[in-house]
Amino acid sequence: MKSTHLFVLLSVLCLIPQVQAQERERVRLYTIAEFDAIGKEVPLSKPNLHLLDYLEKQLHIQFDLRRVPWKRAIENALNGDGILMGMSVTKEKSMKFAFSEPINGNGNWLVTLCDRRFKFEKLEDLKGQTIGIVSGTSVGEDFDGQANQLFRVEHDTGAGIARLQKLALKRVDGLIWYGGISNAKEIEETINHNFDIKKDRETPVFCVQSKPVSILTNHFAMKIDPNKNQILQRISAAILKGRKDGSLPTLMIPN
Repeated sequence: MKSTHLFVLLSVLCLIPQVQAQERERVRLYTIAEFDAIGKEVPLSKPNLHLLDYLEKQLHIQFDLRRVPWKRAIENALNGDGILMGMSVTKEKSMKFAFSEPINGNGNWLVTLCDRRFKFEKLEDLKGQTIGIVSGTSVGEDFDGQANQLFRVEHDTGAGIARLQKLALKRVDGLIWYGGISNAKEIEETINHNFDIKKDRETPVFCVQSKPVSILTNHFAMKIDPNKNQILQRISAAILKGRKDGSLPTLMIPN
């Protein structure tokens, strides 16, 4: 009888390390929520999903993904509640946030109604216009510095269909769309496909200027805290490793 009890005890003790080995560190991760024309949440891009899957496996962590308005995500991160995915670096933000290696290149594209399109080659071309941006985001130091001086900025709390509806109602002259580094036509086709209810239109409603307003890099970011920022260092090391061995694509940033 005693030998039976001893066997059971030893079996349980052997299972404990295996259970512990399966447990993963949970990391709360915030990124912006985006919805299509029928109110359905637009899924994360395949490259971002691949990146998160890669990091979870490499670092033996599990992301607790929360998709919320960007302003709320920033507020939560400043309260020490998790990591942001998709923040660009500015001098002001660098005083509050620690950043990882770049995730990807981010094009800030100017979108207008096709029948109200205007010439855009440089910031001066925005003079007198009202441009919508997502609250809490940066479009680059030059754009940010001219906001509400050369042109007026309208702050939006969310992303996706609500912003495009505001543009369609002519409450803004244009808006900044945060997309990848691609060609403008691809961005334009994606916007009109995802956000136009009348799919049978022969001509697009929304037009994207051929030249982005700026090109920045996106990063993981969290409140500066020497006791907690080690996770960003681990993420950065994994990103660099992945780019070196081909598990992650090379970071492409045009000059």
